[in-house]
Amino acid sequence: MTEWDHAINAIRNHGRYICGGVLIGAIIAILILVFQTPQYRAEMIVAPTDRTGVPSLSSFLPKAAADAPALQYFVERIDASQSTDFTVFETVLLDADTIDKLKSNTQFNLSDDPYNYIKRHVKIRSHGMTPFRKITITHDDPEIAKLILMGLYQYADDSVRLDKKIKTNRRIQYLNDQLDKTRNPDHRDAMIALLKEQEQTSMMASIDNNFAAQIISAPYASQKPISPNWKILFPILIFAGGFLGLMVGGFCRAFKK
Repeated sequence: MTEWDHAINAIRNHGRYICGGVLIGAIIAILILVFQTPQYRAEMIVAPTDRTGVPSLSSFLPKAAADAPALQYFVERIDASQSTDFTVFETVLLDADTIDKLKSNTQFNLSDDPYNYIKRHVKIRSHGMTPFRKITITHDDPEIAKLILMGLYQYADDSVRLDKKIKTNRRIQYLNDQLDKTRNPDHRDAMIALLKEQEQTSMMASIDNNFAAQIISAPYASQKPISPNWKILFPILIFAGGFLGLMVGGFCRAFKK
């Protein structure tokens, strides 16, 4: 007998069990569609700001300043800090402080455990081969989903901005103190150049709307729910029901023997 003959015999011998399984699978699918709350997906795309692409501070230093190791080390620390602002943004986007700020805003309608909710439903992924990041969330209200993404973005960017402002002000104070103590003209010129740059950074941290990340694609939500999806739900549950029916029929036939 061929494989088709075996399949036809199996259907003939266990047809009622298979049909029963298919019916049960279809009923379960209908119940899920009726009672499960539809879930929508919202997403936005962010990227590093143009500010993160500024030249290294070392390019502002006169050549004569190369014999000042402390000054070179100071510049390297600032350069490293500037290059990681977007990385810090990604980190604080889903940290407890950002989520606490989101929870305090009642318009977001978060669950009783917002931290676990955000961790489960918000994802950050690379966007192709670009430095951009795609941030997605699933929620039962597409408008609330968009508000949550925008809230996370704003609170995280504000957090990085505030941290940068505090650190920059400390550097400005340090440079001013060192400037009062330094008599070497080349070193003074280098410190004045760094001081101007840090004052500019402090000003940017005070006025820029997008400090660590800029929005490439504003939050938008799917028009139709992504879950439950009847196109996936019905075939899977009907097939699973029919297969289980076939297995039950086989067991029952073997038991009767």
